[in-house]
Amino acid sequence: MKTSLMFTWILNLAVVLALPMQKRSSLKRNLRNTPTLVQCMDMQSFAGEYKFVADGSGSVCGLYLISLPEKLIELEFLDFNVDCEAGGLAALVDGWEMNGQFFPPPADHHLTLNQRYMTFCGQSKPRRVLVSSQNVLLIQNRIPVQGQGFTVKVKFIDNPQPCNAVSMFTQGVHTIKNYGQRRNCSVSIIYPEMVHLVSVDVGVTAKMNEVDSDLGLSDQCRDSRGNTDYVEVIGGNGFETDSSNRRELACGLTTGAERRGTPVACTNTVIRMVSSGEYFNTVTFVYTQPTEEDLMRDNGTC
Repeated sequence: MKTSLMFTWILNLAVVLALPMQKRSSLKRNLRNTPTLVQCMDMQSFAGEYKFVADGSGSVCGLYLISLPEKLIELEFLDFNVDCEAGGLAALVDGWEMNGQFFPPPADHHLTLNQRYMTFCGQSKPRRVLVSSQNVLLIQNRIPVQGQGFTVKVKFIDNPQPCNAVSMFTQGVHTIKNYGQRRNCSVSIIYPEMVHLVSVDVGVTAKMNEVDSDLGLSDQCRDSRGNTDYVEVIGGNGFETDSSNRRELACGLTTGAERRGTPVACTNTVIRMVSSGEYFNTVTFVYTQPTEEDLMRDNGTC
């Protein structure tokens, strides 16, 4: 059943992003008592109540929820009616998924895919309040019976230690920290971008030792004990990218933006920090829309 709920990356993401922002989310509507009626493919970026009613076509639909990077999404079903015998199904994804690709990627998430992917059907609403592990959450559904559907209440709560995030903006400033933990953190920007590393402290500041001097950056990122800590800039046309599409790899300690930056001419730009847990790693980067000249400098694959 999971396979039937997968989406085609290019087509469906284009449909979601093509929705005007006022149609994707309306603060004024969400302040009302009545839930906002969402479309088959929809994106919402405000807290509130959302209602989906099936039109009887049996189409595979998705409600993409996104908050600011430093927030988590809390979701509660207020009502639920999806006929199991008619082949109806709703699936809650901790993260986003399209075309079988997940964000965050399976290797960079503390939960397994089975734990991140929960399916429901019937007339009883799921009772537990669900909280995402990052700033994105997805409700996939296929409901063949006209008039059936669900209503959810969405809240945004603080994330004390942000790690993975999706950005819905074309430009901004973001900081990734590992808080001294062994984990990989990624920021996925769903546009081509120009990325400037403004401040990097990766693989240098150990838990029991502070380093104040600017050591510069290097692409040789394995220490004497075999620990590998680094930040990389990757391009791709899906959520799950790999090192073959890497534009830049760096570790070390430095402040001050790179002069030229790193252009990524793909539909998805990822800044990923890999941490062994032996260091307090921090990366701050600026991302902006690339010029045509910038895009011409990107010789990498997508």
